[in-house]
Amino acid sequence: MAEQTFDTSSPLTRPALYIIAAMSENRVIGKENHLPWHLPDEWKHFKEVTSGRAFIMGRTSFEAPDALHSSKLNVILSSKTDHPETPGTVYAKDIPQALALLSDEKEVFVLGGAHVFTQMLPLADRLYLTIVHARLEGDAFFPVINPDDWELTDSTYHGADEAHSYSFSMNVYVRKTAD
Repeated sequence: MAEQTFDTSSPLTRPALYIIAAMSENRVIGKENHLPWHLPDEWKHFKEVTSGRAFIMGRTSFEAPDALHSSKLNVILSSKTDHPETPGTVYAKDIPQALALLSDEKEVFVLGGAHVFTQMLPLADRLYLTIVHARLEGDAFFPVINPDDWELTDSTYHGADEAHSYSFSMNVYVRKTAD
């Protein structure tokens, strides 16, 4: 599949795009369309950060059993056109159409999956990236990020305990601007 490119020269014509994800130290984000961990405090953080915001995600991520959906608006990327639209959920055939549907939003969260993250990473203004401190098996991976493009602005460590099998760090990265 040819890599798609998008016009990022005019950020004022689109909402601020924030990728939010959790990945293991070896970049695993999923296994058989499930999260390979159960981290209640990370879910709580996710809900606090994304509350009241619109989401973009792929169809498979939207249909995952452990998916979270926006109470405001879910824009689902899908090449299929026969999905019934329901209140709060619309389908887009590609990213430009999804961004057009979200043109009135100030901030939008990108929820994945892997292919959507890869396509949206060049457009993202901020990353909310939780690192699960373990090397896990999986079949979906977060793309490699260039550390020269991002500045870590916040990091909160959470240790393993009876409710959390793994320790994790909830990080916020902001895209560096050209000097």
